[in-house]
Order: sequence, then structure tokens, then C-alpha cells
Amino acid sequence: MAKLTQKELMLLQDNISMCQDTAQFLQGCVNMVNDPQLKNLCQQMIQEHRQDARILSGHITGSNIQ
Repeated sequence: MAKLTQKELMLLQDNISMCQDTAQFLQGCVNMVNDPQLKNLCQQMIQEHRQDARILSGHITGSNIQ
């Protein structure tokens, strides 16, 4: 099990927050656009950012803090 420093933990938390903020922004875009292709692209990007946030969260839950 990997050990994270406080700085690494903070960086992971910041990146998780950025992924969540970007997904929320993209959801707003989905709600505003009418073009089906653009809407689909935004939805795909939302899923990718949410998956990235889950992966980053896994690094926190699967480690010890130094």
C-alpha cells in the first residue's frame, strides 16, 4: 500500500475537485446546446471526468497518509 504525503493528498484532492467542477460545467453546456453531436460530446466528456475523479479518489482510499 503506497503512502501519500500531505502535499500529494492535497494535489489529488485539488484534481478531484477540478474534475467535478468541469463535469458540472459540461452538464450546464448539455442543458444549453441543441446540436445532438455537441450534446453527445459533452456527455462523453462528463463521463470521462467523473471516471477520472473516481480513479483519483481510489488513490486516496487505497493509501496511507504520511
